[in-house]
Amino acid sequence: MPFPRFTALALLALASVGCLEASDVSGDPAIPLDTHAFPMPPGNTDQVFAVTPDAADRDSVLNSEYDYQIGSGYVTGVALPQPIAFPHYTHAQVLGMECQYCHSEARKSKHSGIPPVQTCMGCHKWAMTDRPQIQELTKFWERGQGDAWMKAAYGGGLSDEEKALLAQGQGETLPWKKVHDLPDFVHFAHKPHIRAGVDCTECHGQMQLQGMPEKVQVGIDHQTGDAIVENHVVNVNIRETTMQMGWCIDCHAQHPTVDKNYGDKADLRRAELKDCWTCHK
Repeated sequence: MPFPRFTALALLALASVGCLEASDVSGDPAIPLDTHAFPMPPGNTDQVFAVTPDAADRDSVLNSEYDYQIGSGYVTGVALPQPIAFPHYTHAQVLGMECQYCHSEARKSKHSGIPPVQTCMGCHKWAMTDRPQIQELTKFWERGQGDAWMKAAYGGGLSDEEKALLAQGQGETLPWKKVHDLPDFVHFAHKPHIRAGVDCTECHGQMQLQGMPEKVQVGIDHQTGDAIVENHVVNVNIRETTMQMGWCIDCHAQHPTVDKNYGDKADLRRAELKDCWTCHK
């Protein structure tokens, strides 16, 4: 009988306990984009790190790494291919948008929530419409309900066809690839962490620096022979933290919000946070 994949991933996750010391996460709170901050995966990593953005087999290599990266929690330094080259850098760093403007479920739910296409189109119906990536985003919107939702939101009359589109959903869903996906036997909720005062970057890393545009050669000027260079988002989101159990336990044991929120009962709360039942209900 084949060894069940779920069992293998469960054992791998349990084996990770204690693999990180407190010193791994107790330094500068601004976690750097450093692929060597956490253990690297065993095996043939040369194939992964040798891949360049313009390599013909880049996607096939990254897809082969997808299950491994998600299942193990290892930080490989490789950004998984995404349907849209979304720049967190532009939105969070340059424009100063709050994480919860898009991930609005984080403060009230288990999941942070992936914004529907209609959230993006709230701005990009008008903003940056000449950009190829925005045009690609718009195609997802138009394949869903498109203008029907926009008219309804602003009190416009809807035709029967538009009402039918509106009933179908919120635009075609973007097929994002998860960067973090905890095993099913781990019960994590964003809401208590956000309410406790934990910053998003403490778990997800410096998201405001992710998706920073890079200069990419897109062609050659045939008259001058000079390279034609454009700014492109090559790495949408590189995983920065493992989110393995030992990493979480270290944080529960020393995070300052426990003292701030529980005062003289902080030690009792820390004991509760170490209980298996807290995360493995």
